[in-house]
Amino acid sequence: MRFDERKYKIQEEAKLLVPPPRSEAVTAIAKVFAALADRRAACLAALPETPPVPELDFDPARFEEGAPLLASVDPVCFREDFTAAAGCLLPGMAELFPAVAGEISALAEAISGNPAVAEACLAALWADGEEAQALWAHVGRLCGETGDMAAVAAFAAGEAMKVCLTRMASLLAGQVQKESWFRGYCPICGSYPDAGCLLPKEPEHSDYLISKSGQLHLHCARCGHVWRHVRLKCPACETTDHEKFVSLIANDRDDERVYTCSECGIFFPCVDLTGGRQDIRLDTVALDLMHLEFVAAERGFKPLVVQAWNTFA
Repeated sequence: MRFDERKYKIQEEAKLLVPPPRSEAVTAIAKVFAALADRRAACLAALPETPPVPELDFDPARFEEGAPLLASVDPVCFREDFTAAAGCLLPGMAELFPAVAGEISALAEAISGNPAVAEACLAALWADGEEAQALWAHVGRLCGETGDMAAVAAFAAGEAMKVCLTRMASLLAGQVQKESWFRGYCPICGSYPDAGCLLPKEPEHSDYLISKSGQLHLHCARCGHVWRHVRLKCPACETTDHEKFVSLIANDRDDERVYTCSECGIFFPCVDLTGGRQDIRLDTVALDLMHLEFVAAERGFKPLVVQAWNTFA
């Protein structure tokens, strides 16, 4: 199945200017999670020198149909990397999140002392829905069931897994055939993006993928891979109705926006880098634009990727 460019001719996006509701609380939350991103990056160096070599069994036909590269991988292959990442990252997480420091420390001790806990975490991270909830409950029991152990374990283990997948994404990026992947989820791990960015236009054989504002690229929330996507097309429901895909832009920064889709009700942040801006890290873009995410949430939209900090209770 080939990508049909004719279906996705780009129209200029609808924009809605909103007040910039920055606050000390938003800044404090962003600061903590930015520090967590820094610690994840530092822990890459703590991984074993030899990365895992998963049996990919790459099938070009399945990839064309939408199967990510790691779709059929046995997560147990990450056990050594995951154990090392957890040993490096979790002590620092306990410092950053003192309210659940006991649970995070209990998880770190359990993973380092019992390979079965690491394998149970990996199984839960690869599962969805009720199956994942049941597996996290099992992890909680293995760790002593202190406090909200299952929920904290899902959060902390997920952050450690990001370290492992970030390295794996850098090793597999060369296998991704960019011209054949225009889906809203990651071609490597299958996760949705936590942010997008508009980059300057490159030479293009067709004008169907670009607009005057540049080319859209998406940043995977889990492995950090960046891939090209169609403007304007919702990464969740794939609608290309520009009237349903609107960007919220603060009236003091027109290069920062949060896209909202009224077809499926999601939002995700995006930053415009076509003007040469270089003070942005893609792994923290969503934190930088959290003030706009609050506006989107107040309007009834839900985050495309659920994070510990964007589920506004």
